[in-house]
Amino acid sequence: MSEQHQLISTRQAATLLGVSVRTIQLWVEQGLLSAWKTPGGHRRIVQESLLALLHKRQRLQPLTYIVCVDLNADFFNLIQQLCQQWNFPVELRQARNAVDALLMMGEHKPEIILMNAAQAGVDMSMLQQELIKHQVKLALLAEDDPQSELSMEVIWLRLPFEPSQFKAALQKLLFARLQQAG
Repeated sequence: MSEQHQLISTRQAATLLGVSVRTIQLWVEQGLLSAWKTPGGHRRIVQESLLALLHKRQRLQPLTYIVCVDLNADFFNLIQQLCQQWNFPVELRQARNAVDALLMMGEHKPEIILMNAAQAGVDMSMLQQELIKHQVKLALLAEDDPQSELSMEVIWLRLPFEPSQFKAALQKLLFARLQQAG
């Protein structure tokens, strides 16, 4: 099954959202959560629907902050629209350059820094090492194959941009954050 349709049990969903198993079952029956039943009669909740419900319940407090560094305004708007369309509990902030990004990080630590891999004057290997120390993921947009000197922890997004690739990577991160919070 693809990452964007991962399934979890009702008990896992209840634990993550801090509600009872019966509440999860009722939400499935009401259509608030997407699910299906196994041959044994157990419900499996679609992870994406859980994230969407969480987004609706916590509109005032996003689960994840993303700082987008030096991205074209149209591209930033596209990413913002996609996150809204997918009902992902994220807040995107646009930094014109590295200095803006540093100032934003001082205000609120992001979970992801999203930028082009071909940034003039930026030592990506050093940047990644520093971000790892602060538990911040680096997401890089690149036309070419990933740079071998960077660790596998980098989220590589191919250009031309594929929304489904971004969605799968972001959903994986959001679900991990949700598990940490629960």
